Amino acid sequence: MEKVKWFLYLSAVLLVGIPTMLAIASGSTFSSTVSNIIISSAIVLVVLGKLLTVHEKRKDNKIFSGDIGVIIGLSLVLVIRFI
Repeated sequence: MEKVKWFLYLSAVLLVGIPTMLAIASGSTFSSTVSNIIISSAIVLVVLGKLLTVHEKRKDNKIFSGDIGVIIGLSLVLVIRFI
């Protein structure tokens, strides 16, 4: 599960980083629709990684309230973006 979690986080960073680098290097921009899809997808990947973290911490009886706060915050950001 640890590898899956880090794969999700790395995918989120690359999903935002690669188009950003392309835009900076070429001097062109993306449409707002493409930008919103990329950012929303990255947020979903981070939330999924945090859900896996919460699941692992719950099995180990560790405190996971901070992770729940991150999940709630990012979920609110996603909902507000769609309104």
